[in-house]
Amino acid sequence: MPPLGETGRDPRKGTTPGRDPAIGTAHATMQSLLDHRMSPSPENYLVWFSYHAGTHPELHDALDARLAAQGRLEQADLNEMHARYCAGEPQAQAIGQVSRQLEVALNDAAGMLGTAHDNASSYGTRLEGLTDTLEAAFPSLNEPLRRILADTQALCHSSRTLAQRLAERAREAEALRDALQEARRAAATDALTGLPNRRAFEERLTEALARATTEQTPLCLLMFDIDHFKSVNDRHGHPAGDAVLRGVADTLREWARPHDRLARVGGEEFAAILPATCREAAAGLADSLRRAVANEGFLVGAEGQRLSVTVSLGVAQLQPEETGDGLLSRADAALYDAKRQGRDRVVLDMPPAPDAPEPDEPGEARPLSWR
Repeated sequence: MPPLGETGRDPRKGTTPGRDPAIGTAHATMQSLLDHRMSPSPENYLVWFSYHAGTHPELHDALDARLAAQGRLEQADLNEMHARYCAGEPQAQAIGQVSRQLEVALNDAAGMLGTAHDNASSYGTRLEGLTDTLEAAFPSLNEPLRRILADTQALCHSSRTLAQRLAERAREAEALRDALQEARRAAATDALTGLPNRRAFEERLTEALARATTEQTPLCLLMFDIDHFKSVNDRHGHPAGDAVLRGVADTLREWARPHDRLARVGGEEFAAILPATCREAAAGLADSLRRAVANEGFLVGAEGQRLSVTVSLGVAQLQPEETGDGLLSRADAALYDAKRQGRDRVVLDMPPAPDAPEPDEPGEARPLSWR
């Protein structure tokens, strides 16, 4: 991706002709967040807003240099820029506040001005009708009445113009809101499969743990990946590998219950958070997913060749006082035990009883396998 200064727009202004500069800068900021698939956090928003607004020439030059060297920016780059150029800036809070209140304020203002315009128009109409009567009865009032009428008409025109401009700003604010929602969605979505990505998975796992703890209900985590996926790419090409990933994601969606939470957490690895589900039920569900994938032939290539794959799965149930990292670690251990045992199977992590001896290998899952 070229430095943003090469797009034909002055990146220090971030505006287009005829658009309010602040609105234009905000639009450019949202577009940069989307282009680089970054979360619209206050820190990221401030860095890009400062870039497009031109408030930090050093930040602008540093970002352009980083883009020229790397082609695109990563989250670590923006974290560094924020710490170096923006941390502690009082405008950070102001930008956040404006982004939350802009649409409401503009809509309220447009509504009030619309009411004011209607009232002024009504008054002008009544005054115009009264003027003819008063001129006939009191010729001496002719000039003062005409001046009042002209002022009223000017007020009507001014309020109408201002109301139209505010309505335009309100529409632009609504477009910014939609762009912000789209940026949030894109930042939490895996582009290839459409499933939530690892960032979203971690957030949903935290929420699921809190709910399970509060409601005192079981919670299980299922982790799985595609067996011998590298050979799919090596033998059939990466487009075929992408088709298999999309097909497995579709099978996962069809298999899941409405309250399950799914994700592609990286490469060929997927996850499913299973609320209100005990380990034995989760293991049965995992085996049904294993069979569904194995029985599905995924279309790859221009000729529509059908390619079958298998998956290995690990299941773990949340234990009292356990963290999300601990649950994830045990589900991963069960997954890798499934692969060591020959793949195309489910391994259920079985935590030891309080007085049971430790396993031979730290973190080793105690298998309950299906094939």
